[in-house]
Amino acid sequence: MLTPLQRGYRFMRGDASLTLAVVILSAYIFVLGPLAEIRQINRLGLDVVFALFLAAGARFVFEPRAILRLFMIFLGLTVVLRALDHFIDDQWLTAVSAACSAIGAFFLGALFLARSLRDGRMNSHRIMGAVGAFLLIGIVFAQAFRVLALFVPGAFSVGGAPSGSGDFAHSAVYFSFITLTSLGYGDIVPLHPLARSLATLEAVTGQLFLAILVARLVALEVEWRQEQRERLHEARAKTGSAPGPAG
Repeated sequence: MLTPLQRGYRFMRGDASLTLAVVILSAYIFVLGPLAEIRQINRLGLDVVFALFLAAGARFVFEPRAILRLFMIFLGLTVVLRALDHFIDDQWLTAVSAACSAIGAFFLGALFLARSLRDGRMNSHRIMGAVGAFLLIGIVFAQAFRVLALFVPGAFSVGGAPSGSGDFAHSAVYFSFITLTSLGYGDIVPLHPLARSLATLEAVTGQLFLAILVARLVALEVEWRQEQRERLHEARAKTGSAPGPAG
């Protein structure tokens, strides 16, 4: 009989933990993050709690360890810098904080993919892990857009007028995801050539990622089924060639 602690550990080591991680990541991006932007909840407290969740979960779930260590380093840096940015209004501090957030999101996406695309049968939890990696691409580009807006005034137009970095910062995640999915409502428009180039790169990345990801997931499932058929044929061949009992 397993104890609750042992059941929790088994759950965290299993693929189901990927679904849990993506659900919490989605809640952070699409629900808690916007609430923090309009000051309905404390942004610093939210970042600290979310970082602790990521650190605890990553220690149990993710491989390879080399990428995990890099992720933990940038996660820690991000928390410290975002805390400082909460109290100190400095352009460079904000830029470095955004850069660390982007790098941390990149490594977390790599960990999601490594877990989702390992050998074996595909299941819904591993597909959810790949979805998490796709979401993190949007976060990486959102932070890149924020840095660009900081140092290139008027790089983006919001509501038909060139926007300052402060106004655009609240819309960076939104703009990133409508670009990643090639939706493009047109309420936010990149004006500067670097902004246009970065938006184009994200749109291309989003399309290529989905196409390559689907192909890889299908290939993993086909490989697994082929291995199972070969094992079944080998087992039947051994059973058929085995000598019968002595009469």
